[in-house]
Amino acid sequence: MYAAPVSRNRSLSNAGTSTGSLLSGTSENHSDNDESESSQGSEEHTDARARANRPAYWKNRPRNSISRTQKRLFYSWLLEHTRFPFPTENERAGVLAHDPISERQFKYWFANIRCRQFTKHRDPDGNLYFVPSAKFYESCIRLGLPIGHEIPSDVRQGMRILHRSSSRKD
Repeated sequence: MYAAPVSRNRSLSNAGTSTGSLLSGTSENHSDNDESESSQGSEEHTDARARANRPAYWKNRPRNSISRTQKRLFYSWLLEHTRFPFPTENERAGVLAHDPISERQFKYWFANIRCRQFTKHRDPDGNLYFVPSAKFYESCIRLGLPIGHEIPSDVRQGMRILHRSSSRKD
């Protein structure tokens, strides 16, 4: 069922404005015809279409990636702390004092690396520890970092870099 538009009565409003006009930002000089309401609807439709065609904010923003030296620093720290790869507040503050990187970017980088390149495990006592994956060691080798400990054999088998380098020597 179609309901007819309700006319706005000036005598009900206080000082010539109504709540509808306050929201729309116009004064209370509306006529009772349907033309003014239909033109408002088309303006809203045009605004929605303009918003849909406008590129999103994140598309216009330049991507701030972490530099190679920062990655070397972060991966070298992770090599020393593979069992529990969570930097303390002091370590985080020390890194952020030197580098032009935001705290949010720092936290997200470490969270992404833990998620993508480490696997979570629990020891018999229920304590959480992490094991680096083949992808982590590949990243360290690619950055030229010396790995101070033996890479586990199951992880070593999954490494593509070692397989490529051994196949090239043939």
